[in-house]
Amino acid sequence: MLAFIRKILVIAAVAASAYGFVLAISAWIFHIDDRQPSHSRIVGTLAIDLPEGHGLGTAVLVDPCGILTTFHSVFGPWYVTAIRPPSHEFAATFTLTEVSLPNGTHPAARATPVVWGDYRGPDRQMRSPGNDWVYLVLDRCLGAKYGYFSLRTLEPEDIEAGADNFVAIGYSSGRQMIDPTCAIRTGLGSKHAGTWLHDCALQAGDSGGPIVKHGTTTLVALGSGFVTAAGEQSCAVGDDAVRFGWDDRCANLAVQLSGEIIDHVRAAEIAAGVQRALLQLGYNAGPLGSVDEPKARAAIEQFQRSVGLDVTGEATDSLWMILLLQLYMG
Repeated sequence: MLAFIRKILVIAAVAASAYGFVLAISAWIFHIDDRQPSHSRIVGTLAIDLPEGHGLGTAVLVDPCGILTTFHSVFGPWYVTAIRPPSHEFAATFTLTEVSLPNGTHPAARATPVVWGDYRGPDRQMRSPGNDWVYLVLDRCLGAKYGYFSLRTLEPEDIEAGADNFVAIGYSSGRQMIDPTCAIRTGLGSKHAGTWLHDCALQAGDSGGPIVKHGTTTLVALGSGFVTAAGEQSCAVGDDAVRFGWDDRCANLAVQLSGEIIDHVRAAEIAAGVQRALLQLGYNAGPLGSVDEPKARAAIEQFQRSVGLDVTGEATDSLWMILLLQLYMG
């Protein structure tokens, strides 16, 4: 195993050298660290334990029963995914730290990955940084009680009209913090499709945190990593330090919520909603979150037959509504 790990680390070094830059999974701070304490009830911590180690990131509620975060926060570095491929068997704990219950605890739920971007391989950070995302379903629908962000794709002209009108939330300081004024720039070219440059104050632990249009609950991107040109020594800055003129050689990265990602998330929400309703009705639909397994499809077909619907085995919005009516109206 050690020989295997050494081999894949060598591959990573060669790949980074070939591309001429390094893209890391934990972000740096640019310009002044002006973060302030934050108290959002719809942003929380995401803790996951793997045999390779413990991880802690940020995640955000995006529907009544689901959250969105970065792929690397859930599945780990690329060398971990080489050994342990992403699957529905991964499990994390999502906690709303800014909500206190009468007993002094915070609302928490088990989170299971449903759908994710194609973000594997030693060159993933250079080849497909825009795929660093994952949608997870919760075993408790915390968003139904505490709220959630809406998802929106921003056009370049939208950003140009308010490039410095964004905020970012994360947990790198051991508590929820917000950068109240962030600037975004679009595009890093074809090699970096799906990402934006930004100067939001982010560090390790903030990955997966929401980047939001100021004054709204509209989620437009996820804090992901940073990009720095090879040999660049002056990108990172310390507390109260300033680095002016950030550009595509030295900036933080965000995964922009494209229409394709939003469509994947919406389809996953429907599939998980159908599966949850079937489980509540007593059908053997498999573990929650494993929406593409045979048991889930078989349960859909069984229900469709029982109520006289066309038997397709497909999870659709209309089927979900029928299941909810069956569940709550009998």
